Amino acid sequence: MLLGPIKALYNMKFYLENLGKSAWRAFFFVVYIFIITIVLTSLFSIIFMGPTISQTVDTMIDYLPEMKITNGIVEVNDNQPLVISPERLEGYNIVFDTGRTEPVYPTEMRTARTLLLVGADKVYFSFEDRFQESPIPTDLNANIDRETLNASKEPVANMAMGVILAFMLLAQIFRMPFMLLLAFVIVLVLGKTMRVPTKSGDNFKIACYIQAPALLIYLISYFTPVPAFLVGFAYLALFIIYGQIIFNAKRLQDLPEEPAETLASQPENNDEKNPSDEEKNDSENN
Repeated sequence: MLLGPIKALYNMKFYLENLGKSAWRAFFFVVYIFIITIVLTSLFSIIFMGPTISQTVDTMIDYLPEMKITNGIVEVNDNQPLVISPERLEGYNIVFDTGRTEPVYPTEMRTARTLLLVGADKVYFSFEDRFQESPIPTDLNANIDRETLNASKEPVANMAMGVILAFMLLAQIFRMPFMLLLAFVIVLVLGKTMRVPTKSGDNFKIACYIQAPALLIYLISYFTPVPAFLVGFAYLALFIIYGQIIFNAKRLQDLPEEPAETLASQPENNDEKNPSDEEKNDSENN
């Protein structure tokens, strides 16, 4: 199974051999693909995204003002609303407005490109289509000065990386069952359309094993800025192409073999005449 994902990319014999094995083996293959996906994407995030996240956190904290939190109420001495626009945030803003009394709406934050808004007793986060409102715990008391902010850079960066990795894990937990269901439906339709007789569970096994080439598409889309709709079409095309190739290979495997004697006698009957027949023809001509 260790080299299974590589064999599944090019070797149709791999699929035909595993169709004769248990469905549990196919399921554990999907779990194996899931683990590979998590490991590769986590390593990529830590190696390549880690320094960027650390630098972004450093820049953001350098811009943050000193503040005091008393029983969940934030106090900022700077003139407010205080709008911070670090260049690294690429046009997004961080706003401190502890004197605000009216509610904060997602459309307002999206329009103003506000990433984070700190009110008197709540913190609002908005990014693309995600909006979150988090009240500050009423038992929280803290005096956040410049020294405290500088000391918090590394823990905040580590926490941000942890949140990203947790989000990736959660995304994969939802993604893998969806991909398996999509592959199963496509394989089931192909099997009916191509009229290839399959045993019970064969469609499920094929749907499991073609998750290996689907992993290649996922990694390409993860490491390169490919539009999401193109990735979706790529998955559909891959499942259809691999499904057809596997069913054609299975059809050829299931064809009955012709006896060797029949195959050997065919050229003799077509190309050579029987000597007794030639003698008979000569005698009739005479």
